[in-house]
Amino acid sequence: MLKGLRSIFSVKVVFGAIIFAVGIFSVFVLILWSAKASDIAQTPATAILNVIEVPTGTAIAPMQTPTQLTTPSSSQPAPPPSGDIGIGDYVQVNGTGGAGLRLHKSAGVSSDVQYVAIDTEVFTVKNGPIEADGYVWWQLQDPYTNNAAGWGVSNYLVVVPNP
Repeated sequence: MLKGLRSIFSVKVVFGAIIFAVGIFSVFVLILWSAKASDIAQTPATAILNVIEVPTGTAIAPMQTPTQLTTPSSSQPAPPPSGDIGIGDYVQVNGTGGAGLRLHKSAGVSSDVQYVAIDTEVFTVKNGPIEADGYVWWQLQDPYTNNAAGWGVSNYLVVVPNP
């Protein structure tokens, strides 16, 4: 068997195979060398800005004729004037503009605030009137709980019928 392989792999065949392999390798190196990317000179990029003009004219809306508003009428009687506040009356907080009426520990703006009453809240008048700091003060108490009590300014109180 060794004799059969020697006849196939003679010195001439091995030497020819080596030369053939070197030739193929050289061809591949030449192909890769020729396909090498050439250096491209990079130029700095310039920003392009397209300005789209906005239309200047605005379409005019068609004129509408104003409708007359009717004032709703109430079946309830108007509340009595706020100047008629007396002890035992029920008063409602009104006109604070959402800020609420501060009920103080004693009559006067420098006294500690015990409670802030919101608009439409109803209280019972317990004591007063006392004039202090340019206001007329009344002692108020929530008729349902003892938690909300204090002295409030009459400017934001309206007498209401017994709730």
